[in-house]
Amino acid sequence: MLIFTKDISKRDFIHSAEDQDLEIKKYMDYQRCLFPYTIIRGGLDLAYKEIDDILNYQDNGNQPPSDSNRQEYPSDIPDWYQSRFPWTANFIKIEDIHILLVILITAMDSFRTHEKMNTYHLMVIYDSVFNIVNLYNDLLKESPEKARDIHLSQNEPVFFDDFINNYWPHIDWMILSQPDFEHAKHLNRKKKIELEIQQRMADGEEPIKALQNTSKLFNIDQSSLNLLERNKVLQRFLELEVVSLEETSYDLLNSEVDSGTKFGVMSHIDSDFLINLHHQKNSQVNHQKTR
Repeated sequence: MLIFTKDISKRDFIHSAEDQDLEIKKYMDYQRCLFPYTIIRGGLDLAYKEIDDILNYQDNGNQPPSDSNRQEYPSDIPDWYQSRFPWTANFIKIEDIHILLVILITAMDSFRTHEKMNTYHLMVIYDSVFNIVNLYNDLLKESPEKARDIHLSQNEPVFFDDFINNYWPHIDWMILSQPDFEHAKHLNRKKKIELEIQQRMADGEEPIKALQNTSKLFNIDQSSLNLLERNKVLQRFLELEVVSLEETSYDLLNSEVDSGTKFGVMSHIDSDFLINLHHQKNSQVNHQKTR
């Protein structure tokens, strides 16, 4: 199972303050109506089907394979790839995303192991989840009976920005680029990193050197550096890191912290939900924004 900020196999979250605040209760009711595992898995499955169809089409001399159910194929495959997977296409080849999708889907099928992801994995899933969420939200409006076949929620639109805030540890592949959504949970880190890089460049450092030196201050991992430097994807960055069931960070979510609100001390996960509720309220980006 892939490790996110929160456990995607769980959805019945109960917030310690939801009985004291109707706004928190409403937000948590929304969280409970989501199926996080299905959102991730559905995105990966759709992405794999699309990429696999296109690669088979290419291998067949840009002709539809006889066993294909796809109705239409793009006339310009690089353009299709860029529009369908905009972040991923900026950094890796279509053949590499196919490899990553196979690895990620295999991990999703395993409930006896936990796998830690790097920036390449998080980026691919980001694009994949955006596509399935966009499809699902459109179907809820236009053809609800078909939306039930995907079943990402209990018939509620999925707020993509909020989902990323709740489940992604960072969005480091967006450093020095403009995000499509506010992603306020991660924006402060991104801005601090960019400010440091820009200051170092203003002081005369080369861009790559400025990035490398900044990485030491903000714990930017090697996969992020390799990606941002637009280097070839090394085999070790395609693979997931397997960790024991006892080494995941989920237990830390139950540790107590000062929430900085009138509710005082609460669990880390409850505090995180409050932060993301605040971000969702203040977000100026519509959850159904298209690229």
